[in-house]
Amino acid sequence: MPVSTEVNTAACARARASMRMNALTAILTGVIPAVILGLWFPARPENYLIGFLVGVLWANCFEYLYHRFLLHRPRSAISLRHSRHHADAEDEGAADVNFGTSPAGVFHLFALHAAPVVVFDRVFRVGVAPGILVAFAVYFVTAEEIHWRIHLGGWLPPGLRSAREYHLAHHDRPDGRFNVFLPLFDWLLSTAGSSYSVGRSGRGALG
Repeated sequence: MPVSTEVNTAACARARASMRMNALTAILTGVIPAVILGLWFPARPENYLIGFLVGVLWANCFEYLYHRFLLHRPRSAISLRHSRHHADAEDEGAADVNFGTSPAGVFHLFALHAAPVVVFDRVFRVGVAPGILVAFAVYFVTAEEIHWRIHLGGWLPPGLRSAREYHLAHHDRPDGRFNVFLPLFDWLLSTAGSSYSVGRSGRGALG
């Protein structure tokens, strides 16, 4: 139907523009402070690498906890937008695909995570904060992009094609699989599940 197509195109364009601004905000609030810290308080390369790995684990844990206990909390204000995403991830629901609601929201999210990291790093002088902040930014931008491509189409590299099936299974039965593309905490907390899979239509099917 022409009207539906126009709505879909407009909603996707708005959501895509919002996602780009969110990604830019994540880079500015994650990478730039990391570079400044690295220049002011240089550390060994291995410290940055350790920090990056810690940051990936932290971001993965936050994604899991936020998705499971806030976005899926019954009858809460914060879960309403996510409920719309589950009900319709295409057409008008494209606006709700992005995890970041706005650049301001992304900025506050990064500030909330960065403050204790920087304080810890300066108190104990371990030199891991730059790696952690870069990891936050990389993880956020990657998760947003993969989530978009899962729902609204787009190429995924071979190593990530299973993420589409994994995440769509969560949409079919949202009591598990809370990580989007890297299910570390799903595995650790036994919510990865294997009793269902996604059929060719993209909807879940019992396996």
